[in-house]
Amino acid sequence: MSDGAELTLTAHHSAYLPAEGGVVDVVASVRGGASGGAETSHDGLAEVILLDCSGSMGAPQAKMRAARAATLAALDALPDGVAFAVVEGTDRATMCYPAQPVLAVAGERTRAEARQVVRRLQPHGGTAIGRWLLLARDLLAGRPDAIGHVILLTDGRNESQHPDELRAAVAACTDRFTVDCRAVGSADGVHDWDGTELLGIAEALGGNPVVPVEDLAALAADFAAVLAQAMSRRVGDARLRVRTPEIARIRFVKQVYPTIVDLTPRGVSLDALNTDFPIGAWSPTDQRDYQVALEVDAMPVGATRRIGWLSLHTGAGAQGEEEPLTVEFTDEVDLFSTVHDTVAHYTGQQDYAEAFRRGLRAVEAGRLDEAEEHFGRAVALAHAGGNGDKLTLLARIVDVLDAPAGRVRLKRGADPRKRQPSVVHALQTSRWRAAEPADPAPAVASRAVAALRPGTHQRVLRGPAPGGTPPASTPERG
Repeated sequence: MSDGAELTLTAHHSAYLPAEGGVVDVVASVRGGASGGAETSHDGLAEVILLDCSGSMGAPQAKMRAARAATLAALDALPDGVAFAVVEGTDRATMCYPAQPVLAVAGERTRAEARQVVRRLQPHGGTAIGRWLLLARDLLAGRPDAIGHVILLTDGRNESQHPDELRAAVAACTDRFTVDCRAVGSADGVHDWDGTELLGIAEALGGNPVVPVEDLAALAADFAAVLAQAMSRRVGDARLRVRTPEIARIRFVKQVYPTIVDLTPRGVSLDALNTDFPIGAWSPTDQRDYQVALEVDAMPVGATRRIGWLSLHTGAGAQGEEEPLTVEFTDEVDLFSTVHDTVAHYTGQQDYAEAFRRGLRAVEAGRLDEAEEHFGRAVALAHAGGNGDKLTLLARIVDVLDAPAGRVRLKRGADPRKRQPSVVHALQTSRWRAAEPADPAPAVASRAVAALRPGTHQRVLRGPAPGGTPPASTPERG
């Protein structure tokens, strides 16, 4: 399903390499676009709501009440024509609505029937998220032509299944649908769910952020917003294609906004030069950024070479215009050492995620001095990046003594359940966007500054290309 929707691709990279070769980091910004004015149809969309009804959702009962209210809000947001189902998740996956394991079609009657059943749901039993996901897969398989989306709400760990069963279930669902995870905790920051577990689900099924929920009153509005976004999707299966010449090889491809997800293992080689990386379903307002690292061989000083091409592909045979990536080989250190601002923005956030991950592993292994060192680096990086949200969450784990210097003291005896929001937030990033044009540049500009410009390009998958090279950029919180 595409409905004439556009996707735009903009590539950012530094334009120089040392003559002995090296790695070129490219940030590929992909944006959704308008559907061309065609009348919107929803019969190519499918939605499954996986609602945790385990016993822990009744402790306190406010969690179950909020979950029911949020599901009702999601049902209200379903447009006519959308295929949908609600699943009751415990140690089993049970159909809530409809009663049979098939998708219903949204309309006034079916929405009313679903509301009646949802209002009667009560907490009981255990938690087997893998079984919930497999039922969602089977339901969506009945509509292979539709763009499938799942909302997964839980407050606990997958304790009714072996971890291998969950991993196998996630693997069986990969590329079948995308998921938005909502993880319910308490207002005082205590969370019984496993951040690493939910990240594994989210990263494999679309790369959307895992969102901790501490304000139950806001859950219904959040569900409605998630549904509205999902219901605007018009591109079901997009791919970022990387074509390389003989002098270059793909080192890795990652999604770097809105979350960090390594796509390298999921690349599909088409031939010796072309590799496709799945980037999922898209709505007109979706915005995601990807980092493509290319290893490039040595070339003579002064040589200018194409080191790769990027393009977007959707559906069967739909093909976008290729975006060429060009560099000049030089022996001038001030040129090849310049890092494009957009690349630096995302590299810093990946450094934060790695520092946090190492700190968490050190805590779990009982190496507390080492943990303080890694968490201190995470604090310094979050401070330098102006990321107050991450600093606030880190303050649940450490006492911050000097944020710029990265001096922290681990909170001894802190409840480990308070770490979970930081675990999922560590991989969430802020977006880079073009700023307003700056004051006119001096008449004589240095080549080092000019080096930031030639590596910025833009292409549109369908429709005219937006004009102009973007000006200098500034971060925007995503």
